[in-house]
Amino acid sequence: MKDIVIKNHQIQSKLPKDFIFENQQLIIPKNIHYENPIKITIEDDNNEALEIVVSENTSIKIILELASEEQTEHQYKLRLTAKQNASVKYLLVSELQTKKALVEHYFTAARDAKLDLVGGFVSNVLDAKMQVELKGEGSEVNMRAVAVSSDENKQNIDVLIIHQAPNTIGQMTNIGIANKSGKIVLNGVEKIEKGMKNANAFQTLKGIITSDKAIVEVNPILLIDEFDVKAGHGATIGKIEENQLYYLMSRGLNKKESEKLIINGFLQPIIDEIDDEPLRERFVHLVNTRI
Repeated sequence: MKDIVIKNHQIQSKLPKDFIFENQQLIIPKNIHYENPIKITIEDDNNEALEIVVSENTSIKIILELASEEQTEHQYKLRLTAKQNASVKYLLVSELQTKKALVEHYFTAARDAKLDLVGGFVSNVLDAKMQVELKGEGSEVNMRAVAVSSDENKQNIDVLIIHQAPNTIGQMTNIGIANKSGKIVLNGVEKIEKGMKNANAFQTLKGIITSDKAIVEVNPILLIDEFDVKAGHGATIGKIEENQLYYLMSRGLNKKESEKLIINGFLQPIIDEIDDEPLRERFVHLVNTRI
């Protein structure tokens, strides 16, 4: 795996062959299939703007890590553009310890581009926006976002998919897990604009609370201005099912161990996407500390 480190708006490491970085834009060359992931780390940079452009016919997996122990206010404005027929697997991991952070992330998919997006949020206090625009016919996105809060953590996650071309597919699965006095608000919005025939829009939002003081709010919204489409959504909030806990406890686990095992099951699809071993171990440790 190739590591790219950005600090103070500058590249701190050597770029892969034919990559270009200028004016806060990282351009990935066209017509290449990258076997190994690219990891991008933005280090202790509390006011960062970055655009990643994946050129035509290129397939790649990108891991973007936002990590900082600084307590100052953080603000990030990030963009990813997938050109025609590009295929991008993308993982965003946000672990910011500040008491005020804003992460805005915008994605654009051109004709026949495929986006597989995952957001893992374990920040202290965070407002995050992930917006996808399906601009090209035949473009697709599969969006998964998971937020974990505990103690006084407060995370507001807005996920928006906009169908701006016909024959597009948008799938969204958002999960919020809150323990102790943690609070999470998940807003899932999918919009199909007029004339975007044969668009498919599906979303699932799930909230899990493990404490009487924890709060998870989920808001699934469909905005449809076209008749010839397929769309659906669903949302649930609640504690872990008693029969699941009973089954695991009957096998020798206590209640806390059983809850952690079940919650880690929900998180496994994200954990499996983290190819970087230190990052995966840190993410799992932080999540399990919160639950």
